[in-house]
Amino acid sequence: MKKLVHKTFALLLCMVLVLSAASCGGKSETQKQKEGGAVPDTLNVAISGDNGTLIPCKVVGGFVGVVRQYAETLFDYTIDGKIVWCLATGVDEVSTSEWIIHLREGVKFSNGNEFDANDLMFTIQYYMSDPTLAAQFSSIDVSRSEVIDKYTFRLAIGAYSSMLMGSLSQMYMMDGESFNEDEMVTKPIGTGPYVVDEYVVNSHLYMVANENYWGAKPKIKNLHFKILNEEAQIVNALETGVVDVASVPAQNIELVKTFENYELVSYYSLFTPTIDFNITEHSIMNDVNARLAVCHAINRQAIVDLVYFGNATVLDYPVSMYCHDYTDDLANLHETYSIGYDVELARQYAEKAGLVGKTITVITNGQPTYVAEAEIIQLNLKEIGVNVEIKNYDTASYWSIAYDPTMFDISLYAVASPQGYAVGMLYEFAMWSNAIKNGWEKYEQYLALGAQAVANPDPESRKEMLMEMSKMFEEGVLWYGICDMKSTVAVNKNLEGVQLWNSGMMHYGDWSWKA
Repeated sequence: MKKLVHKTFALLLCMVLVLSAASCGGKSETQKQKEGGAVPDTLNVAISGDNGTLIPCKVVGGFVGVVRQYAETLFDYTIDGKIVWCLATGVDEVSTSEWIIHLREGVKFSNGNEFDANDLMFTIQYYMSDPTLAAQFSSIDVSRSEVIDKYTFRLAIGAYSSMLMGSLSQMYMMDGESFNEDEMVTKPIGTGPYVVDEYVVNSHLYMVANENYWGAKPKIKNLHFKILNEEAQIVNALETGVVDVASVPAQNIELVKTFENYELVSYYSLFTPTIDFNITEHSIMNDVNARLAVCHAINRQAIVDLVYFGNATVLDYPVSMYCHDYTDDLANLHETYSIGYDVELARQYAEKAGLVGKTITVITNGQPTYVAEAEIIQLNLKEIGVNVEIKNYDTASYWSIAYDPTMFDISLYAVASPQGYAVGMLYEFAMWSNAIKNGWEKYEQYLALGAQAVANPDPESRKEMLMEMSKMFEEGVLWYGICDMKSTVAVNKNLEGVQLWNSGMMHYGDWSWKA
């Protein structure tokens, strides 16, 4: 561990030198306008993890923050869980098997086409045609759903899900008449406050205000996303004033606090970095002893300290302890959480599994935090005689690899619940993960329990089911939760109207520059 500390210190020292050297860089147009006494007409935002596509439902990870600027859902939630109606004006729950959705009138897509119930039907059918997306909306019965009239839609529900409202808040409406999957990759059509003007993969994404927006017109004309995947780039962009908004890397929070032009906003986003195991026959991780060995070998506190610089909390549970349905009695249900880091115990499990002397493959999406996590895991497993080969991919490639259980043993990423419920997250993970579908003997039993739990409208009995699901999940050691991550965003002090939404999302159309 001493070598790791020395390596981390050296890396940080180099980063400080780079930032110091770069601080003399040129000023952004926004900065020049402010200094000249003019109210800027552009907001510059740092973003990372470009997926290489702007099809709304295909954008995942950190890049999802761009989507709500040009595409919209039926409704959204504020960060404290209050519903805000967007393209819908209300939902009548006629019964547990039928909802009536009332749509907003007078909404137009950016190409001029009017949004109506036919577009909602098209969007639902499109989502349900993709197995990965359909898993999140499995309770919808498409065959019985129908357009009642232009602004009224009957949503048929095959099996009631307490998570359905949360899922629908993540379904972006698309124009059924003009939809072209190839064109949507770079020129998406949506109903949002901004329209995509120019997109260069892994470089920038420029948007302009949608003059025909149905709601309050954006107060800032131009929205420029600068794609910065390196943490040093992000901090440099803040220090030189090139960007007005950016997520701050954990190790740079104290430094960014010294930048006088920014205020820092911190929140728990429900994103939790995890160690995801491939438990199919294609991986040595299909032996539960191997998974236990990895869990007990990992020093999660070291990851919190060295990767997140203390801006996180070691988990006592597989998912965020800030989920709406998390209670203290769910903590430490299994030895991987109650005991945690124990090198000798890890070595015993590694020997049982025949893991000693073997090489396992760990994949990441190439972002610095996950690469750093992988390097700590590599050092930890070396202590028990296990070799680790780290393979770092770009975000788009990572997801295709992560869905292929022949390509890895462990994948590193952060999971979250858009609905904010642990029961939904644990259930949905089991539905879409190819890495456990064919490797866990209790898969069908667990899936049935999960379906029953999310379909249960009674919070008390659903809690009992969540307890049972949690025990099964942890005993199976399907993944290992590392920490609850605190996210921090730097925002230019001259901006107003700043508000966080569900999962820390931003609606930049509501923001404005102070006069």
